[in-house]
Amino acid sequence: MSSKKFKDIIQIPYSEAVQKIQTGDLLFCSGTSLISEFIKKASNSLMSHVAFLVRWHGRILVFESVESAGVRLIPLAHYVRQNRNVGEKYQGALYIARHKTLIDSSFDRRWLHFMIGKAIDSLHRNYDPAELVRILTRIKLGIGRHKENDEYICSEFVDLCFKQIGIEFPRTKEGFIYPEHIAADPNVYPMFQIAPELSKEREKAIVNTITPYRPK
Repeated sequence: MSSKKFKDIIQIPYSEAVQKIQTGDLLFCSGTSLISEFIKKASNSLMSHVAFLVRWHGRILVFESVESAGVRLIPLAHYVRQNRNVGEKYQGALYIARHKTLIDSSFDRRWLHFMIGKAIDSLHRNYDPAELVRILTRIKLGIGRHKENDEYICSEFVDLCFKQIGIEFPRTKEGFIYPEHIAADPNVYPMFQIAPELSKEREKAIVNTITPYRPK
């Protein structure tokens, strides 16, 4: 199984998505930036980034590790309406998934406090660009191994947090983990893609296309 299982899944608007998302759900991103495309191609994956979500007083928050800031916590709305880095919405596709363990009705959701606690303790830990270089070197040249440290690429951070509730995602024999490993895990179930929100100008253009004549 691979991340291709996310292709052609149902799309729903953000307003509906926030009603369905639960704490512990996974956010997968398929970005269109140069580095995102490079990660996808190098790992033969649909996905370039992974994070996990927390519901807090009606808001959906994203725990993630990104190149520019390391481990951070931001509203999911920043992805849909305003990108966390450049003041624009995220350029790419956003997918939501849920691990089988969290679907099971016997799972005690109080355990999620340990996952969230680990994420909070890791806030502002550095992103690990050296690990990304090691991964790409391993893929392209067949050399290099994972090195344990307190800096994380996105998939390492998610794996670390999920270990707190007894979930461990597959890795390569060298110890590397990419977004693809988490997305392709057979215990990770795609739920939906968040439909892109249209700009006001685009909405207006569509309305004018559908109803070009308006009585004066």
